[in-house]
Amino acid sequence: MTASLHYPFKTRLAALLVAALIALMPLNLLTNLGQASGVFYALAVTSLAICLLRVGGLSATLADLKEYRVLALALLFSVGVIALAALRTDLRLGTEFERALRVSLGTLVMLGACLALIPQWLRQATWGLIAATWVAGGTALWLSWASTERPDNLPQFNAVSYGDLLLLTAVLVTFSIGWQLTRFRKTEIALKAITLVVGLLGFMATQTRGGWLAVPFFIVIGLVLASGKVSPRKLVLPALIAVLIASAVLASSSVMRLRFSQAITQTADCIERPLTISSECGRIQLWHVAWLMFKADPLFGGGSTQSFRPMVEHYWRQGIVSDFTHAQDFGEPHSDIMYSLASHGLLGLAALLLMYLTPAWIFAKRLSAHVAAPARVAAAMGLVVCVGFFVFGWTELILRTLRTLSFYAMSIAWLLALSDERFLKRS
Repeated sequence: MTASLHYPFKTRLAALLVAALIALMPLNLLTNLGQASGVFYALAVTSLAICLLRVGGLSATLADLKEYRVLALALLFSVGVIALAALRTDLRLGTEFERALRVSLGTLVMLGACLALIPQWLRQATWGLIAATWVAGGTALWLSWASTERPDNLPQFNAVSYGDLLLLTAVLVTFSIGWQLTRFRKTEIALKAITLVVGLLGFMATQTRGGWLAVPFFIVIGLVLASGKVSPRKLVLPALIAVLIASAVLASSSVMRLRFSQAITQTADCIERPLTISSECGRIQLWHVAWLMFKADPLFGGGSTQSFRPMVEHYWRQGIVSDFTHAQDFGEPHSDIMYSLASHGLLGLAALLLMYLTPAWIFAKRLSAHVAAPARVAAAMGLVVCVGFFVFGWTELILRTLRTLSFYAMSIAWLLALSDERFLKRS
């Protein structure tokens, strides 16, 4: 931090403000503080001011973003999809436009601002992830302490989304061990390691099954980061051992064993009797509705995310959805992928995949490159965010809220800047 004092005062002030807002985002996301969207807009406005007022002004910002033209086009594709849907229907798509703009222009503006600031000061935003993991993990453990039932009154989210996001923040904190944020290196490492334990215990307390699907991917990314090698042949054995350890941890919980057993049994029952009353069969029925919506118009889908609930009603009347599932009044199919197909067809799925895979490709290239360790740490963390959200979205509508989408956009911008070796060398 002391070495950064040669920067102009306004640059230090801007870096401090941006780092503080980035740190606030996960804390507001996973606690009763709320207002994550407010933090996002404060960060977006601050970032826009930095892009315009930095040394060199807007020209310097555009020069920094020149390397990210493909990313810009990929993220802006979602805006085009929503604009096309608005032209084809008479539905109001204001919220969907806002979602597309947050993840496209929001990401690019925040990235442009971060590339003008001080890397070490931006890394201090990690403290927000640490605080969020402790608070969220502690909340999940407290609410489940006296019962084997999964907590149903978690802040902001249902148990599945809360557990997934808690797992994500715990993994990000663990990977950030590669960054030295203070003079007290050993203490810092110990704190981050304990944070992982708190996060994993809290995640297990939510009894979330889908989040475990992402664990093998996180392990492989961690092994690549730790070994500095991308050779699949040399990673196979360590990856298998790590996955076996993770499986043993999962199997150690009688509650989780029961929940996975129930998932298998309920799925089998639903295949034989499609209107069976169970949580898994309800999910399969909702996926079926989404698939039928996609089949009706494969290119454009239903034209809006608002179209799903009326179609559940329609297919309930046809006997495809059970009375029990219909009574729950679900407005989504518990899957980002199926929701995108149902709402906007192949174009919607393409927009979703571009949002995940384009930054993931950038992070993967930087992780495999021979660059400075801090840049590789940021690349690994960024890849965790992209892969995590993508995998979580198989079995959950992880992007159901604007605040979660804002967290994704912010994380991508922050970690793209900190993994950009041009930026680190210039600083």
